[in-house]
Amino acid sequence: MKESLSLSPSERIFYRILLLLASIPILFTLPLDVIDIDSAQYAGIGRELVLSNDFFSLIDNGRRYLDKPILTFWTIATSFSLFGINNIAFRIPAILITLLSVFSLYRITILSGGKERQGYLASIAYLLAPGVYAMIVDPKIDVYLTAYLVFTYHFYYLGKKQNPNYFYLMYLMMSMGFITKGPISVFIPAISIGGDILFRRDWKLLLSMRIPTGIFVLASLPALWCYFLYQNFNSYGPVFFLWIQSFGRFYRDMYDINFDPFYFYKSFSWAFFSGLVPMIIYISFRIYQYIKSLGWKEILRKIRANEYKEIDFVIPFWVFLFLFLISFSRYPLPQYTYWILPGAALYFGKIMEESLFRSNVARLRPSFLIAGLVYLVGYFLLPIFVADVGILYYVFGIIGVLFIMLSAQLIPLEILVTLVGATLFFTAISLEFYPLLTSYQPSKEFGAKIKELEPNEPVVYSFWLSNSKRSYGFYAERNFRNVYDKDKLDKLWSEKPERLLILPSEKLTQLQEMAGPGYQIEPVLERESFKVATPNVAFLKKETRNLVTKKISLVWLKKIQGKSSKNTKV
Repeated sequence: MKESLSLSPSERIFYRILLLLASIPILFTLPLDVIDIDSAQYAGIGRELVLSNDFFSLIDNGRRYLDKPILTFWTIATSFSLFGINNIAFRIPAILITLLSVFSLYRITILSGGKERQGYLASIAYLLAPGVYAMIVDPKIDVYLTAYLVFTYHFYYLGKKQNPNYFYLMYLMMSMGFITKGPISVFIPAISIGGDILFRRDWKLLLSMRIPTGIFVLASLPALWCYFLYQNFNSYGPVFFLWIQSFGRFYRDMYDINFDPFYFYKSFSWAFFSGLVPMIIYISFRIYQYIKSLGWKEILRKIRANEYKEIDFVIPFWVFLFLFLISFSRYPLPQYTYWILPGAALYFGKIMEESLFRSNVARLRPSFLIAGLVYLVGYFLLPIFVADVGILYYVFGIIGVLFIMLSAQLIPLEILVTLVGATLFFTAISLEFYPLLTSYQPSKEFGAKIKELEPNEPVVYSFWLSNSKRSYGFYAERNFRNVYDKDKLDKLWSEKPERLLILPSEKLTQLQEMAGPGYQIEPVLERESFKVATPNVAFLKKETRNLVTKKISLVWLKKIQGKSSKNTKV
């Protein structure tokens, strides 16, 4: 453990302060509203799991749910049970498990032969990655899967370096990841850890990994979940869980969306923007120099002779091999690249250690400033284009710049600029711009009013509102249903002549025409709205925002007593 003493006590304290600063933006996400689509849906499923007292059947908006495994919803439901059903309780597990995974990244660095400073740098790089912030500000299942992957590698290195019994915990983490997202939790470690072992022909390590008994640990939780899926969906449930929803994305027509072989490379570029440019330059320079000095024939000879057996390829395989393989997926979603961000941070920590604290690749140092300068410029430009802010906004920006100037003697300027720039930028999003965004998703205000006016109703109804607007159901603490025809409306309102209804304001006339003269509409609330999960440039620019927003209304729809509407022409 000599590496743990590589920093002086004062240096260690300073790096921990930097780590805390890098954590500030995600801590400020704690009170933020839950947005459509996925986060509100997962929060709703967690709520129904708590209320149902059936912890092995997932219910989504009153209907059975199959799309994702259960562990994330158990986690959310546990938080709801402890802290109440609210957006803060929904966010607590995602923040805690991410911070715990940051500690694991630090420990992986030490266990894999890195220095203590390198461990801090890797942890800071991870927290400053835009993809990590995106995972936490809009928590989906991927934030949990990514953490279980980090824990898997942590226990792998503990098993390799300290005690082989830690491999059992490695298999358990893969098992937990399996019932979080599916077989991908096994596939990624298999191609990185397994690929490293095969490439180096380290059969001794392979035999020490407790594979026969470890398989039982790995299979335990997926097998249990398959049993309950079979109970609810027959054989289709386990097949969907084990194959269709995971590797089926590579070949199934249902997932065939315009194939772009560069989509995931582009997604990774913004998700790891804080370290992208220097990492690309470093890798390109190293590969060029290595091939130039040895030549392909010598490299192939070294591979055949197993002369690379002392080098650890696990982290590079995790990042680059998986990124290459996932590029063949027919179903492109940016969060797939989030799963390799921890590995990228570990690799980038090594690059920073070599480039900023050693002289042999010092020529890369200017490239480390690019992302930080972009963040700083972005921080001061956001108020000009997006929203007006108070004087404190600029005061904090000036304090950040002063911190860079005062700390430049203690730590390289390149690290400080990126750290302060990213921290300011993401903190501004957490405190200023995300709340602005969610102000155009009025579901929290609507939900509070619905609970006040209809306290005992199990359902909130809507008209011409997308089923993706799940946040209205979550904040109203009830299911969400559309009324789409006259017969359904008459049947529901015959049971109760007055009901609240959510609809776009532009559809008020159409609702009155469908309902007929036997019904009366009374407005309750009207607010501006936008699909905040996918904001566009026109919405983000304050000058054009009002041109793309639409009004949404909460109304009473009342059946007029004694007046029939059966013959109303629609």
